[in-house]
Parts: sequence; C-alpha cells; structure tokens
Amino acid sequence: MKTALLFLVALATLPLSAAPRKLTVGATPESVTKGFDGKYFVTLMGASRKLGDGDGKIAKVDGDKVTILTEGLDDPKGIVFVGDRLITADFDKVWSIDAKGQKTLLAGPAAFPTAPTFLNDVVVSPDKQSVLITDMGAVTKMRGADGKLFAIGSPEHQAIPVVARVFRVTLDGKVTEVIAPNPTMLNPNGIDVLADGRIRIAEFFLGNVLEYKDGAFKTIANGHRSGDGIVHDSKGRFYISEVMTGRVTRYEADGSAPKELGQDLKAAADHYLDEQAGVLIVPDSKAGELVFLAL
Repeated sequence: MKTALLFLVALATLPLSAAPRKLTVGATPESVTKGFDGKYFVTLMGASRKLGDGDGKIAKVDGDKVTILTEGLDDPKGIVFVGDRLITADFDKVWSIDAKGQKTLLAGPAAFPTAPTFLNDVVVSPDKQSVLITDMGAVTKMRGADGKLFAIGSPEHQAIPVVARVFRVTLDGKVTEVIAPNPTMLNPNGIDVLADGRIRIAEFFLGNVLEYKDGAFKTIANGHRSGDGIVHDSKGRFYISEVMTGRVTRYEADGSAPKELGQDLKAAADHYLDEQAGVLIVPDSKAGELVFLAL
C-alpha cells in the first residue's frame, strides 16, 4: 500500500505538458517569417479576402506586442525575408517591403510570362537572389457550395483546369516559369526548396506532398488535403500544415514516421520554423492567432 501511495504522489508531481503559446495578431493570418531585427512578421489577409479591398496588412510581432508595419494590401499570403526586405505574394502581384513598411511593387501582373491566377506561398531560393512562388490555379473550381473539396476522381475533380504553376521572381522583379502546369500539381499551395534545388510542394486538392527535380515529380507523403505550408529542418525532417483541418504533421527526412504536432488549431496555415527558439510558429487563420508549437 505504501509503495502504491508513493507512486501516486510521484505521478501527481510530474509536470503536465504545457499548452502552446498563442498570440492574437489580427484578421486571417496566413504566413509568418523572421525579418528585421530578428522580429516576426505575419501577413494578415483581412476579413474581406477580395481583390482590391485593401484591408490586407503585415503585422510585426515583438514579444507579445503586435503592431502594423504595412497596410493597403489586398490578400497578402506567403512572406519571406531576403536581401534586407520582406517579400509577399498578393493575388496577382508581388510586393517588396522595407524596414519602414514602405511597399514597392516588385512584380505586377504584366511582369509574368503567363497571367497569374492566385499567387500564394513564397520561399527563398538557395542562391538568395530570387524567390519561388506558387500560383494555385483554378481555386474557384475545387469546392462545392458547401465549401468542401470535391471528391478525388469525381467529375468535378476531372473538370478542374490544369493551369497552376510555380514562378521564380528575382530581387529586381524578373519573372520566369519554373514548373509548368501538370495534373500531378493540380492546386499547389505551400512551397519549400532544399539546398540542392529540389522543390517541395504541398498540393492542396489531392493532398500529396510532392518533390520536383529535373522535370519529374515524386510523392513523398500523402493524405494532406488542404495542405497549406511546408518547411524542413536541419535534420531534413519536413512539416506540413492543413488549413481545413488544423493538423500539423512532421515527417522524418525519408517521409516515414509521421507525427502530429498541433492540436486544437482551427485552420493551420503557412508556418515558420525557428529552430534556434525551438518552435514551429503556425498562423491559425480562423482564430486570428499565431500558435507557437514546441519542437
């Protein structure tokens, strides 16, 4: 009896796993990066989500203090920091933002070799001289009136136009096509790139995690419909979020051993991995929060 009592006392004194830190940042956060002075910057798509609404913003996060760096955007999505500037994709254009919040059009619709339809995620190229940006393609054809994705293999799936692409935008605004339309990459959302140039895509509609190299795709994970963000760590493990389910999953470098990291997120968007701080920072779009998941 004494032994059992001691065991129960010891069990009661074990530390409970801490709930993740959450920080309210504004309406519909989509993407986050570390930028000027080591602070975090997050895109806020706003409540309207329409071309020309001008309610999109970029917020600066300094500890628990949130301030607005830039206003007057429409629907800013992916954001990165490169060449002493923030770069974000916004519907059919790409913006460059300096430390004072001044925005400059880096690439408008006319700069693209093919008119963009729905620019989304952004990643810095290994040479740090350009960024890669996904164009999701026919986003209005993916869902029914109930907001749910059409079934894979359904007539509605077959009717989705294959028009999505991946573009490269240099820091002086020159745009080229990197990946042409392909039914394997029907609606690309999240994008990541490895040091050797392999490009990884979180394909939104089909739910596959794709790797692209030398003109060919291979699938390295699946089962992630509404895949939004994808990043990798120094060990080669990769992390994928799902905006419609709130799931955040980590895989080993070879695509094995999936492990769910996030719980109770409403809409897990384009996350940022800060290994030095030991956190994966996930915008929860529906909650209007950043969620800091311990690694």
